[in-house]
Amino acid sequence: MSNAVPYLIQGKNIILVIDGKSHTISKDTHIAYGKIVDALKAQDWDALREHVEPKKAIVNFGNGYVTIVNNNVFWKGQPFHNALATRMVEMYQEGFPIDPMVRFMENLMDNPSKRSVDQVYGFLEKNSLPITEDGYFLAYKRVNHDYTDCHSGSIDNSVGQIVEMDRNLVDDNPDAHCSTGLHFCSESYLGSFGNADQPVMILKINPADVVSIPTDYNGAKGRCMRYEVVGQVDGIQRMHLIR
Repeated sequence: MSNAVPYLIQGKNIILVIDGKSHTISKDTHIAYGKIVDALKAQDWDALREHVEPKKAIVNFGNGYVTIVNNNVFWKGQPFHNALATRMVEMYQEGFPIDPMVRFMENLMDNPSKRSVDQVYGFLEKNSLPITEDGYFLAYKRVNHDYTDCHSGSIDNSVGQIVEMDRNLVDDNPDAHCSTGLHFCSESYLGSFGNADQPVMILKINPADVVSIPTDYNGAKGRCMRYEVVGQVDGIQRMHLIR
C-alpha cells in the first residue's frame, strides 16, 4: 500500500504532494476531480496517484474508440465537440458512471449522417429523454386504440413489436415537418398530436437509426428507420436522463 499523500483543500482547489511533486487539482479544469475527492475520502492512496498524474488523465472507454484527455473527448483520436461530449466530461468530473453514454456514442457514430450525429443527443437532453444501459434511447409515440399507427392505421405498435423501413425512404430534411419515416417524439409533443385518451407507447431507438429531427415544434419529434416498442404508459410519466 502506498504511503499517505499530504493534501490541502482550498475552495475548489486541492493541493497535493506526491513523491515530492506538488499538484494543484482544480474542480473547474481537472477531468478526475470527483474521483480524486473520493480517493481522498477513502484514503485510497494508490487510486489517488492513478487519477492525479497527468499521464493518467487519459482514459479509454468502451471498445477503445472513445477517449477523454483532460477535458476533451476524442473519437478514434479525433476531437469530438458537441453537447454529448460536454455532458460526458461534466459527468465524469462529477464522479458519475458514463458507460451508457459511451455505448450511446459508439452507436451514434454508426449513423451515416453527420447532421443526425450532431442533433440526436441535443434532442434527448432538451426533451429529458433517457439513455439505456446498452446505449439506445427511449421516446414516445401516440397510437390508435387498437395499437396501430395514427397515419396509416396498418402498423402494429403493440408492446414487443419491432417496426422498421428502408433508411433511404425516410425523409432526412429537418425542414420537411410532416413527411415519410417512422415517427417518435418527446412528452411535450404528445399534447399536439392525437387525443388524450389514445395509448402512448415507449419506443427504444438506436441513435444510429435516427434520420432527422424536424425543426418545427421546437425540435420535439424525430424520424427514424427502426424502433422497438418496449412499453406503454398510463398518463404521462416523465422519463429522466441518466446521470
